[in-house]
Amino acid sequence: MTARIILVDDHPVVLAGLQALVRGLPDLELIGLASCAAEALALVRGERPDIVVLDMGLPGMSGLTLAERILEETPAIRIVMLTHYEEPSYVQKALRIGIRGYVLKASAGEKVTQAIRSVLSGGVYIDSDLEDFRSEWVRKLCPTTGVTTATASDTLTYREMQILRLAAIGHSNKEIARRTGLGIKSVETYRYRACKKLMLQSRLDIIRYGASHGWILDV
Repeated sequence: MTARIILVDDHPVVLAGLQALVRGLPDLELIGLASCAAEALALVRGERPDIVVLDMGLPGMSGLTLAERILEETPAIRIVMLTHYEEPSYVQKALRIGIRGYVLKASAGEKVTQAIRSVLSGGVYIDSDLEDFRSEWVRKLCPTTGVTTATASDTLTYREMQILRLAAIGHSNKEIARRTGLGIKSVETYRYRACKKLMLQSRLDIIRYGASHGWILDV
């Protein structure tokens, strides 16, 4: 299945490079280019893409603010953020908003491709050059011992909580199975039980629940 993508960057050279990269991927359809927030919003509203690759440093409106606007209007759109900022506070802010990919501009084009693939499959991609942040993020989301102190701990088992937290930040059942060492059927069962106990009916409900309980901010 072909995914429809929009690219947003105010630097013509960067935008041209991204365009060449995307056109080399047969399962992506490039449906628009934008160099500012206003153009990007108009494209997103008119074209309803599956994914947007977005520069954080846009003139007039920051990429984070633009991403927040896009996701408020169309939560199903996946966003990959390109940035120079390596500070954990920026990564945390991006994840809290709902951005699923965070790639440093100094990185090779291969990482942009990896980020696109990851978020389209339901995962979250954080640039490998941010290894300290990535390691801490995974450790807190996949603890080997102990029980989370989130409110739902009175309702969910340890495994149900672990699976739901990973689902809330965008991981597919296959990725959760790989991270936890469980079978996919077991992951599906734990996820179903957790959602039933908390009366969560959709993936968006899971994401909202996770955000309201600080599961992303705590990374």
